[in-house]
Amino acid sequence: MYGMKYDRIEVRLDEEHVKKLAELKAAYGTSASEVVRRAIDEAWEEQSAERRKKALDEMLSIHLDDEIPDMDTLKRQLGRHPDYLQDDFADPD
Repeated sequence: MYGMKYDRIEVRLDEEHVKKLAELKAAYGTSASEVVRRAIDEAWEEQSAERRKKALDEMLSIHLDDEIPDMDTLKRQLGRHPDYLQDDFADPD
C-alpha cells in the first residue's frame, strides 16, 4: 500500500448506526474504516450486478429473426444501395 493516496471523509451516525458499526467492527475484528470500505465494495458490487442484469434483460428482449437474411435483404435493411456492400477485392484482370 506504499504510495497509495487516501481520502478522508466525515460521516455522522445516529445512535442506531453507531451500535451497528460497533457490532460489525467486533464481528470482523477490524476498524471502522475497514467496515465502511467493505460496505462501499458490497454496495458497488450490488449496483454493478443490477446494471449488468438490466443490460442482459435489454439484450434478451431484442427480437431477432431465426434466419440470417440473404445479402440483398441485408443490404435493404441496412438502407444501403445494393452495390455498396461489395467485396473489397477487385478482379485482377
